[in-house]
Amino acid sequence: MKKSQHSPRSQEQTPSSEPQPSTVLGSFMTVEDVAEMLRINKSTVYRMAKAGRIPATRVGRQWRFRLSALEEFLDAGGDTAYAEVHEDEQLRKVVNRW
Repeated sequence: MKKSQHSPRSQEQTPSSEPQPSTVLGSFMTVEDVAEMLRINKSTVYRMAKAGRIPATRVGRQWRFRLSALEEFLDAGGDTAYAEVHEDEQLRKVVNRW
């Protein structure tokens, strides 16, 4: 039997009309995304976010992480360096209130 020849156009997939998660959320990531990216457990991500050891934003009861902030966080040396800078910023805010 002769194999049917398919043109390359027939094998191309048309773009889905549904929005992709990356375009809907932009540069924000979920706890699951961060855990996968950093290769750590989700509970560790939650603890770090709650303690202010990782740049995060609380939206209702959920945490969101800006990709650019996470990249800067990692470039700066991770949670130790971030915690030191974060503590300095918090202290400055308290002093400025007086």
